[in-house]
Amino acid sequence: MGAKARAAWVFAFAASAAIAAQSLLLAEGQCRRLETALRDDFRVVLFLRGPLEDSKRMVLEEKLRAAPEAAEVRYVSPEESLAALRREDPELADSVALVGDNPLPGAFEIRPTPEALPRLAAWIDSAEGLADWSDVRWKTAQLQAILRARLYSHWLRLTLSTLFCAAAGLALWALLGSLQDRAADRRLAWAGALGGAAGLALSALAAWPLRRDGLLWVWPAAWTQAAVIAACAALGWSLSLWRGEA
Repeated sequence: MGAKARAAWVFAFAASAAIAAQSLLLAEGQCRRLETALRDDFRVVLFLRGPLEDSKRMVLEEKLRAAPEAAEVRYVSPEESLAALRREDPELADSVALVGDNPLPGAFEIRPTPEALPRLAAWIDSAEGLADWSDVRWKTAQLQAILRARLYSHWLRLTLSTLFCAAAGLALWALLGSLQDRAADRRLAWAGALGGAAGLALSALAAWPLRRDGLLWVWPAAWTQAAVIAACAALGWSLSLWRGEA
């Protein structure tokens, strides 16, 4: 195989590796942003069974705030509940108004901490003993989506870390080979670096339409792009040592 053919092969191989790495980076970023967006919107609502004196309500609110699982606690009065209902469903709000007095109960709206989400059911069981609640509500499907996005993000980060360690191992092996007077073809290192840059450019073109989704769009950090190109260069360098060709 001639020198040009070897360089072309390394270029294509490095470009494919860069596309795969960039796909993992983009997917990890999307999962992370999705988890954050869903988590910031997730709430647990504890409905009081009946009216509560202000002093008792404030004591109950402090107990809820003191829980390490609660990142934010907000009391929603019956008047606020009726106003929110009127914004979302005016016809239903008018029907409620025909009853006379506002029948909607007061409620505590709680945003759990990220660490509390996997054990949310256990925390709700403990919170139910603090007061006489008429109902406890949260979006089960939203919680499952948050935990799945977190799992996928962790798994992708683990995969990327493994690939990074493999690239670092290749770089060390290439460095040790050069110290042992094993000839290395620098053209293959350049071909690997150019292939990596080309792969990143192709990935950017393919993913560019996603920028319209401002909620989930996130581009990998610049240092990750430099790391991919460096890994591709190390790949080309190590391949020249492996083949023992100068």
